[in-house]
Amino acid sequence: MENVLFESLYSLIMYYRQNALRSAEFYITLKEPVPQPNKHETKEWYHQTTTREQSEIVLNQIPQDGAFLVRPSEKGPKAFVISFRAHGKFKHCRIRVEGRLYEMGGMEFESLVDLVNFYSKHPLYRKVTLTYPIPREMIRRINTMDVPEESGGYGYMDPATVTNENVTVKALYDYKAQRDDELSFCKHAIITNVVKRGNDWWLGDYGGKRQHYFPANYVQELSAMDDGTLVEEGANEPLMLGSLQKGSLDVHGAVVEMAYSNHPDIERILRIQNPTMQNVFEVGVQTKELAYEWMCAIKEAAQNASAMENERRKMERNSRVAKEMSDLIIYCRSVPFKHHPAAWVFYEMSSFPETKAEKYFLQAETRALFVRYHRNHLSRVYPKGQRLDSSNYHPTALWNCGSQMIALNFQTPDKPMQLNQAKFRDNGGCGYLLKPEFMFRDEFDPTDPNTLVGVGEVIVNVRIIGGRNLCKVSRNITSPLVEVEVLGASFDGGIKHRTRAIADNGLNPIWNEICEFRIANPHFAMIRFEVQDEDMFGEPNFIGQAVFPLGSIRTGYRSVVLRNKYSEELELATLLVHTSIRPLQTE
Repeated sequence: MENVLFESLYSLIMYYRQNALRSAEFYITLKEPVPQPNKHETKEWYHQTTTREQSEIVLNQIPQDGAFLVRPSEKGPKAFVISFRAHGKFKHCRIRVEGRLYEMGGMEFESLVDLVNFYSKHPLYRKVTLTYPIPREMIRRINTMDVPEESGGYGYMDPATVTNENVTVKALYDYKAQRDDELSFCKHAIITNVVKRGNDWWLGDYGGKRQHYFPANYVQELSAMDDGTLVEEGANEPLMLGSLQKGSLDVHGAVVEMAYSNHPDIERILRIQNPTMQNVFEVGVQTKELAYEWMCAIKEAAQNASAMENERRKMERNSRVAKEMSDLIIYCRSVPFKHHPAAWVFYEMSSFPETKAEKYFLQAETRALFVRYHRNHLSRVYPKGQRLDSSNYHPTALWNCGSQMIALNFQTPDKPMQLNQAKFRDNGGCGYLLKPEFMFRDEFDPTDPNTLVGVGEVIVNVRIIGGRNLCKVSRNITSPLVEVEVLGASFDGGIKHRTRAIADNGLNPIWNEICEFRIANPHFAMIRFEVQDEDMFGEPNFIGQAVFPLGSIRTGYRSVVLRNKYSEELELATLLVHTSIRPLQTE
């Protein structure tokens, strides 16, 4: 053996890859290294021939979060994908192979086995760990299942394909068919005889077409009441939590006791009884701490209910209102909505929950009455009681009818609140906008562009040139993209343009992309810019947004200041755009 010294093993290997290694028995040059053994190929969670579609089918059979499998990527030879279930959805995370290392989400591992072991103990996605590996036997069993495509045939049937009859949905957005077997519909369209085929695409009847496909995320399912009337989710339901609530219990005057349980999985039992109950209501609780917390909450609710009842009775006895004081407050007196125009008084106003207001808007006869009411009256629309998470409804359709007082949950930084801030930003946020003249005409319909009198269509051209300082607080390196959207009338809204993502450049990305929008009702239109960063799961992460009424946009080269979710300006974060607005030339 040669007597040559090296500083490291790496330098020794590199030297003998270029120079011959001599000894008494051999004379060779080192070529390719022996590959590491693929230990993952013997694991039950690795599936060599499974596709993305097959992985989603098998994940759909397992309801638990954390079910997963690993498969080769379909987009490249040196890549793998973890397909897993999280919060009822299917996620696919790509693993890149860099030399001998496996890289995912900025972390590197020596093998796929090490990667899976790490994320079985640490959260991979929103507190979800890799918990339930899917064996190969389940894939083989699903692949050999003989499921007839036509209903009414003989053989086995997949229970997932069985749906309830007479399912009806309402369109949340406009959609234009991309293929011959798809439906085209406008916002608020009612699609009947819906058949749910998977989570992405459903079948339904609309506009003379029967059993054509449409995207499931563009619609909202309508439920049927006992009398056959269709209502939206949560509308007119006696239960506060809708379908999630299985019943209710009156805690007024209730007595709560805690007792031991003989069940191995239940540590304590709560016994609840009020004066009107014949039997004691028992609830099993897994831990002592949780049982004590529930007992305290129920006692507090019972005390509050008793106090409120006593206060209500006291107010009924002592309440006195001077008529002279009441006569001073004649403007905006709140009254129930009256369906007869002859009974309308200009100083009376009505309040509507969002479900009732949208119900008036959906039906052509009541929509005309609703629009006519708002010519000379104010109304207030407020969120439905089922919004326990303080989410907001979309306000544009109600603005288009003429309603001015759209009550929103200001504490929630979502898209409806951002639209609300932009809607009234042009007049200094005073809270009232003058209606255009065409809204006072008898034939005006906010969903029909043919009823617009004296309104010319415009062409809006937007060039997204570039941006600067498009970074997230929690992550410095971003791959930003811009989404431009038109919101307003139903026949103008839902139009979006999405730029390409600029990889790893949030400091000064350049897109130089052009989008063009044709807007029939510029008085209602708003343009929204949103900058996003897609993560390794393919989900968009919010960076910044900006919304402007079309009438407030100045043409030419403009620096668009981005805002956070609360509509507060982001320091130095801007987009450079060029806009032009021109009337549509008609022959």
